[in-house]
Amino acid sequence: MQFGTSFTEMDAMVGRQQTTKGVWLAKSPKVAEHCTLVMDLEGSDGRERGEDDTNFERQSALFALAVSDVLLINVWCHDIGREQGSGKPLMKTIFQVNLKLFAPEPNRRRTVLLFVIRDKSKTPLDKLVEVLSDDIYKMWDTISKPPQYVDSKIDDFFEVQYTALPHYEDKYEDFVADTVVLRRRFTTEGEASLVRVAPDKLPADSLVLSTQNIWGIIKSQKDLNLPAHKVMVANIRCSEIKQDQLRSFTSDQAWQALAQASNSQLIRDFGTRVAALLRSCSKGYEMEAMYFDANVRIEHHAELHTKLVALVSGPFNAQLSLLAKQQLAAFDKDFKLTLIEQPSLGFSAAAEQAAGLALGGFDLGVQELLIPGTDLTADEARSQLSALVAQHIEKAKQARIGEAVQATEVTLNKLIAVPVVELLATFPHNLWQQLHAARKQALSSCLSSLTESLTGVRLDEKEQARLVAQLSTAADKRLADLLQEAALTRVSKMRDVFNHHFNLDESGTPRTWRPKDNIGVLAKQARHKAARVLALLAIVRPEDYAGDDAVQAAIMAMAGKDIEEASGNSSSRPDGSQQEVINSSNTSTGDSRSSHAGFELATATQWPGVPTKDVLIAPHEARLAWREFMSASALSVQQAQVLQQANLMAGKRSAPLWALGAILFLGWNEFMVVLWNPLYLLLGAVLFFFGWQMYSELDVDAELQRGPVMGLVNIYNKLGGVLRTVLGHNVEVAQHLGGAVVDMVQQQQQQHTKQGQGFGSAAGDGTTVLHSQQQRQQHQSAGVRHRAGVDAGQAGVQMTSLQQAAADTAAGQEDDKHA
Repeated sequence: MQFGTSFTEMDAMVGRQQTTKGVWLAKSPKVAEHCTLVMDLEGSDGRERGEDDTNFERQSALFALAVSDVLLINVWCHDIGREQGSGKPLMKTIFQVNLKLFAPEPNRRRTVLLFVIRDKSKTPLDKLVEVLSDDIYKMWDTISKPPQYVDSKIDDFFEVQYTALPHYEDKYEDFVADTVVLRRRFTTEGEASLVRVAPDKLPADSLVLSTQNIWGIIKSQKDLNLPAHKVMVANIRCSEIKQDQLRSFTSDQAWQALAQASNSQLIRDFGTRVAALLRSCSKGYEMEAMYFDANVRIEHHAELHTKLVALVSGPFNAQLSLLAKQQLAAFDKDFKLTLIEQPSLGFSAAAEQAAGLALGGFDLGVQELLIPGTDLTADEARSQLSALVAQHIEKAKQARIGEAVQATEVTLNKLIAVPVVELLATFPHNLWQQLHAARKQALSSCLSSLTESLTGVRLDEKEQARLVAQLSTAADKRLADLLQEAALTRVSKMRDVFNHHFNLDESGTPRTWRPKDNIGVLAKQARHKAARVLALLAIVRPEDYAGDDAVQAAIMAMAGKDIEEASGNSSSRPDGSQQEVINSSNTSTGDSRSSHAGFELATATQWPGVPTKDVLIAPHEARLAWREFMSASALSVQQAQVLQQANLMAGKRSAPLWALGAILFLGWNEFMVVLWNPLYLLLGAVLFFFGWQMYSELDVDAELQRGPVMGLVNIYNKLGGVLRTVLGHNVEVAQHLGGAVVDMVQQQQQQHTKQGQGFGSAAGDGTTVLHSQQQRQQHQSAGVRHRAGVDAGQAGVQMTSLQQAAADTAAGQEDDKHA
């Protein structure tokens, strides 16, 4: 009526019902001065949508506020002063959301809010305006505002005006007249015009797009989706009941006793007792909330159940933890007992058996802990128990393996150390082959021992490979330590080898340095042996090493040059004769090696082509060690030469004249007795020759040069062997001498039987017999010297005795012939 639009209006004769649905827009034909669009909104209190569906009325009200220049708000006169009837909750919502969504700028474009008081009563208008205005300003102050609008007023965004219309039916003519007056306010010439000239007018072709965007923003705003009144009441009360039941449950003495005991001991029928308490709490909630909205009641009941389950989950998990600890202890006990009582079962089989018993006991105990009506399970606790059992088994397994490996490594170190130390003391020609062979043999033996000690322990391929690698590494480390130790004591090793070959003979007996010993040749040979030791210890060699690498060639070349310079091509004996150099092959070998060594050791800083990890003795260390050894060996050679010269001088000394005179004076009677008694003479000669042989073989002079005690000890040690040798030699001489005497007696008897023959024939026969006897005795004497090894002086004495005996026999035969 007021703007002349064709919107559908309610027909009072038909009945009171909703007429406008949704939002309608039309151009006003009665305002012809400028284009005026009129928007008709659905009522905010219609019964058709019900009390629960109030979202659209908020959305449409906010939409009208956002897009219109003038917003007419109908307020029934008798609703002024009421909280709900005057629409204050709706206005509060749209004002609050308007500030949040559209963030208007204060005092830039103010929307006109025209409150139209309908069915005005006899109450003066100014009184109605006063009450309504006071409510509007208070409402604005109470709404939640964004931070930038906290101190703003409603007048900063809206121009609030008021008007009144009389009752449409009782004062129809006045109503029509007032509407005409109100319509004129929408023109620029009208009194109290509502038309405002905005500086940023929106173009007409953009109206549709603008309103669509505004409506989309409003539809997405959840602050407008407020529930119905009964739903709000149900939410509040159900929430209060829920909290009351939670407090009652937590303060229940039965529950407190269960919760307290659950941390220290396993409770029989724990799940059943807790489930009874939960059912009691849920029943109490249902009894108090049964009269409220069903959906809200069910929703809060579910929340209550969730919180109750959260409360009981702590004690439930504590019980599971105690059960898991109990079964873990039982597993440990069963596992150890099985290993002791059933050793044939094996480690892994015993572990599996004990683990199965532990997990089975856990599953049985869980049945008393599970709480019916809840989704609490023991899956995680069982998985943790299974992991702990597996961890315990693995720990015990590794301990068993560690003990076996440790014991095996001790044995491995011993098996490697014994042969390696012996090899590094003797340095055979195939040293490195034997070192690697000793390592392999020890490693193979220890691997077999380790496999036997780990019988019953299941090892996968990776673990087996790891153990083999571990033992192999231990073997390599032990061998490397022994080699490094030998390399650090290289000079001592070289001196030991030198002393062995220089101071000991082929039978291992210490040399006495007789005049016949060639010290120069022996020293040269021993020094070459010591140089070979240095060459072998310089670097780590492979198993197939054949002794022909550049390192050994360089060291031997350096040593050969120094040895030749120290000893020369020949050296003189103490008696002035020349010693033959029999080790020329070593020198030639050293020269040949020097020719293909490929580098000079005197200036080298590292071995060519040898990794650093394989170097035991660096080139400069090898040079220092060789110089130190040469100094030490030179001292040993000088000491040997001095001792040899002293032995030579001792052999040339004779008794003093006064001693010879004293012997002649004091022993004259005994000498004459022996001289005039053939038996004593023969016995004295035998004793003299036997004593001289013992003295010569024992080498008494040389032994006493070492000191009285050491000399006597050495003489005593050699006494048995020398005595047997001398006795055996003299027995052979006596046998041959007796045979010669028997032959002569037989020849003499034959001569007596031929006395009737002529003198010439007898003389010829005597000469022949004498000649044959001399030849036989010479042959026997030469044989004795060859077998017994007597010296020239002794052989000469024996030959003279035999010749004298033969001459006496011939003289006797001649006398017989003459007679």
